[in-house]
Amino acid sequence: MKKVMITGALGFIGFHLTELLLNQGIKVVAIDGRVDPARTSEYKLKEMSFLRNSNYKQVDSLLQDASLETEVEGCDTVFHLASPYGQKRASLMIQEGISNIKKVLEVCEGKVLVYLSSIEVFGKRYGSITERTPINPVTSDGRVKAEEEAILSTTNRNTTVKTIRVPLVYGPWQPVNCVFQDFFINETLMRAYEAEGEKYHFDSLYVEDVCQAMYQTAMRKEGFETINLSSGREGEWQNGVEWCIGEQLDRKKNLRCAISNKDCVSKLSFTNLTPIHKGLERQRDHVEKMRLIDPAIYLG
Repeated sequence: MKKVMITGALGFIGFHLTELLLNQGIKVVAIDGRVDPARTSEYKLKEMSFLRNSNYKQVDSLLQDASLETEVEGCDTVFHLASPYGQKRASLMIQEGISNIKKVLEVCEGKVLVYLSSIEVFGKRYGSITERTPINPVTSDGRVKAEEEAILSTTNRNTTVKTIRVPLVYGPWQPVNCVFQDFFINETLMRAYEAEGEKYHFDSLYVEDVCQAMYQTAMRKEGFETINLSSGREGEWQNGVEWCIGEQLDRKKNLRCAISNKDCVSKLSFTNLTPIHKGLERQRDHVEKMRLIDPAIYLG
């Protein structure tokens, strides 16, 4: 891997993936439309950390407006992380997601395409979830990802497509509407906090571990494949909530539905993951640091 294109490169996971690849000496074409006006200060701080790197090229454009044919020139790998902006009706998000992924596919022939999906595509389940479990999304984001996965599964192009499904991802720069980040900003649990755990089957992964898995996936020689990432730890998201508030939760009423980590361990050696208390310490410290640098980032 010598040169890549990343869509959504200034987002939460996109930023950390960009940082990882640049540290590996890989050239990065970073596309981001900066869709959320409330995150202007965040976008500026992120770009400042990359602009002095000669291997970094920033493209400030919505995906639908970008000249992908030009930007992807010389790239051997494309990481598609960009998602439709969430403040829209589900039908519009699905329409935008399908349009964008078709546009990305058009320029990926002969390349590796790593697509970031979500455990949300499975909806509510009992028992164990594997890569072969039928999907049944119930959330807007889950429906968008399911439709995008469907487009990828029917492509006839000479493209190596790899889909990575993730549970809740946490760490520095986590979106402010997530439970952990909201707690560090406001020092209290949001009222409907359990809904987040249910969406992701109470699993959670540190962002740098996820980015390393995406990098490892792109390097695999195998062709079309889908891999669910999992901590392999029961109730990891709940473990994180308990660490934040300093007390135990009542877990009896929650569905027991585990995400199998068999494939991600055997194919990606997805082990030695960041302990959730260590990852949350880093996230908390990052929030405190950013508030000192620019109070406008986290107004609370």
